[in-house]
Amino acid sequence: MKRILWSLPLVVAIPLLAVTPQFWETRTHDDFRKGKLTNLSLTSDDELILSPRFDTVFNTEQTMVWSAVSDSKGNVYLGTGHDGKVYKVDAAGNGAMIAELAELDVLALAVDGKDVLYAGTSPDGKVYKIEPGAAPQDFFDPGVKYIWSLVFDKLGRLLVGTGDKGVIYRVTPDGKGAPFYDTDETHIVSMAVDDAGNVIAGGDPKGYIYRISSEAKAFVLYDSGMHEVHSVAIGPNGTIYASVITSDLTIAPAVTASPATGASGSPQATITVTPGAAAQEVQVIEPLESVSVDTPRAQTRRSGSDGMAQSVILEILPDGVVNTLWRSREEMVYSVLPHDGKLLFSTGAKGRIYSMEGPRHTTLLLESTEEQTTRLLAVGNRVYAASANIGKLFRIGDSLSASGTYESIVKDTDAISSWGKLTWRTGGGGGIGLATRTGNTSSPDKTWSDWQTADPAGAIMSPKARFVQWKATLDADRGRSPRLGSVKVPYLQQNFRPEVTNVDVLVSGVALQKVPLTTGNNPNPNDPAASRANARAGQPRIQPIPPRRLPQRGAQSFQWTATDRNQDTLTYDLYYRGENERTWKVLKRDFVGANDQPSNPTELALRGEMESRPFSIDNTPPAVTIKLEAIEKNRARIAIEAGDQTSTLNQAEVAIDTGDWRPVFPKDGIIDSKTESFSYTSSELAAGEHVIAFRIYDQNDNAGMGKLVVRIP
Repeated sequence: MKRILWSLPLVVAIPLLAVTPQFWETRTHDDFRKGKLTNLSLTSDDELILSPRFDTVFNTEQTMVWSAVSDSKGNVYLGTGHDGKVYKVDAAGNGAMIAELAELDVLALAVDGKDVLYAGTSPDGKVYKIEPGAAPQDFFDPGVKYIWSLVFDKLGRLLVGTGDKGVIYRVTPDGKGAPFYDTDETHIVSMAVDDAGNVIAGGDPKGYIYRISSEAKAFVLYDSGMHEVHSVAIGPNGTIYASVITSDLTIAPAVTASPATGASGSPQATITVTPGAAAQEVQVIEPLESVSVDTPRAQTRRSGSDGMAQSVILEILPDGVVNTLWRSREEMVYSVLPHDGKLLFSTGAKGRIYSMEGPRHTTLLLESTEEQTTRLLAVGNRVYAASANIGKLFRIGDSLSASGTYESIVKDTDAISSWGKLTWRTGGGGGIGLATRTGNTSSPDKTWSDWQTADPAGAIMSPKARFVQWKATLDADRGRSPRLGSVKVPYLQQNFRPEVTNVDVLVSGVALQKVPLTTGNNPNPNDPAASRANARAGQPRIQPIPPRRLPQRGAQSFQWTATDRNQDTLTYDLYYRGENERTWKVLKRDFVGANDQPSNPTELALRGEMESRPFSIDNTPPAVTIKLEAIEKNRARIAIEAGDQTSTLNQAEVAIDTGDWRPVFPKDGIIDSKTESFSYTSSELAAGEHVIAFRIYDQNDNAGMGKLVVRIP
């Protein structure tokens, strides 16, 4: 037996460029959503196209627009926060303030059959009547904190959804009001009236969707299992659409006497956002469930928060079947609007507006210049959108934008990289231009290179750097939009020396078993081909699965950890030398050692290595000598000497003939050294020949044996 010193070297040569190119590709819906869209739409087919025109009609210069409504003449009214101002915008886009109310937020607006405007406020919940050319009049004061929603019934009576007691009031044209229905909710946030005169109401915090007849008979259409039914709308065929959210994402009305401001003094909405999952996720799915309103409530309530969703859109068909059309873990839906055979809805992420034609065909129609799109409003064939941060009114046009741009996210290549040729997939009409910029800071700043257009062959003209970003410009051609389906950026990292970071010598008697490769759909972490494919796709490196540990007598195992910042494929060379030896001897080549040569030409390969601590390999069994001392009364007394050159002895056993092995102890009572002496006297033996066997182990489970033949007279 020899004491052996092991080393793990890696083979690599000089710091130049790895020759394994990697590719950063943007092609899926989730990929494109991470970037910035300007005058562009993202289709359900994962393609960028020019969006409808999105023109600013009027800027209130207020923090946010809470509410929006139109009259028969096409005028649009906006209720804002946090200065209690109400604005009127005519069909030509001319706007002016028509009222400044005592409360801070105008949460709800409604217009009666004579085009008279009514406004509901907070934090002192009152309803005001605002007639043209006249000062606002106190119309109804229910003594509540919030007026969340206003809508007129078929008889011209004003229905008032309130908080913080969840009561719906019905008010006659002369301002006389009384409780219409007292719900089990704290707030009635949204209301609409269907063709039959029923009130469709959404509550908070139970998340119920109510149908309340004109006789105040209520029925819960659906228990969402979430917290707030933020918006409800009625489609042409009586289908109900509702956006339902959790309480973790809220826009709250002001509760102080002054507007909220940011650190810079600019107006900011009081919006609280509690992040959910780290990864952004929006899914457009087939209906997850179909339930009848006749089903008991316990069976129609979703558990938890709809699978961790922050927001969902529900469809309730006239026969009572409920479908989930859309869900998001990230975006909160503020408004839903059935229009022209489609469902439009807006969110609080980049002011996005979506268009849905069935659950499998949802288009990200556009992104606003403002942070949230709070209201959608149809006025004849025109569609308006109101925003927060800052409160503006936009119009979604019928024609396409003439030009649009897409800015990708910033890609961190993890090293100074050089660039190849851009490739992209296009279709449709018009033209597409691509440009890039690069830098060595994680966010683009003045130290980055300017945008540089790729040459006609796609070659990237930007300088070498660690970070890269690309931009696409889409231009229409006679009203036709180009289509951009994917962009791929190839890059080559500076080659880094691979590194062996750890060598771990395991205890003796433990063997390592390699995890077998699999052929399933998921890539095997220990498959080099799968790792290379991931690297080429620009995906994170697959973490390998460590080998299994199995008991095996005499085995001496060790394992190591090696890293390569380029994600090059590594091979390893194992060397060993004995104690007091100078020359390293090859145990195994192309097996261990951090060597990125498989991914690089020989002259560019780099090498790294690490020496382990000295350790012993003991495969030598203990030596055993047995001597008969005497036979007395048919009992054999024997003397045994056992010794091991390297390891401490561990366990001793004796067996007679084919009997069981039984433990035996040394003369000093404990096996604790490399040599031990034993004195053993057998049980009474029958006359004749017998075999006495002795077995002893060392700490590495090497077994030494001896036997003695005795004859009993």
